[in-house]
Amino acid sequence: MHEVTPGRWYSAVSISEVLRYSGVRNEENCDAPMLSEAVKAVEQVGEASLPKSIGRECTLAVKGNICAIDGIEIVSRSLAEHLADCDRALLFAATLGSGVDMLIGRYSAVRMSYAVMLQGAAAALIELYCDSECAALESKYQSEGCFLLPRFSPGYGDFPLDSQQILNAHLNAYKYAGIAVSAGGQMTPMKSVSAVIGISRTRGNRRGSCASGKCAHCPNTGCIFRRT
Repeated sequence: MHEVTPGRWYSAVSISEVLRYSGVRNEENCDAPMLSEAVKAVEQVGEASLPKSIGRECTLAVKGNICAIDGIEIVSRSLAEHLADCDRALLFAATLGSGVDMLIGRYSAVRMSYAVMLQGAAAALIELYCDSECAALESKYQSEGCFLLPRFSPGYGDFPLDSQQILNAHLNAYKYAGIAVSAGGQMTPMKSVSAVIGISRTRGNRRGSCASGKCAHCPNTGCIFRRT
């Protein structure tokens, strides 16, 4: 059996997702030792994590390819199309914490193949955590008769990667979640996410909840990590 210890916040993670993020394209080709390493990686990353998230509701105005979020203008046709049916937006950020960076760094120096598996586990766990946090947010908004669109992060389509600095600053994410962003858009801790989540009173574009969609709505069809 290759199962993560039940009862932990990360126990719902899919080992298939861990392997996919680790670059394994076909799980059927994995042997027992590799599957055991994937489970071990999840356990280690989960124990090293200190997950935190922050969300902030903002005003939204979309005109052409410009999205004004709390008056801050972001030029992106992809984002504008995504938010076309929305009258408000949530800015969202989440992280697994610096302990995961330290764990991956230690193994990168002595056993790179396992460090890659740790990276895959961390990628799967930050998605799991974001999905959980967004599901809680969606429940709140559905009680108000609203729906949340899938997370749309800088780097998707023509949404500029350096917009992460803008989102981070507006959320005050360093103060509340310990997330910093470099001038080039690199987030610290590494396993951190920022996103815009549209709030709509209809399901006009039928993109589903904020915890769904993902690869189905990303235009980077050549991505090696893309779900089939």
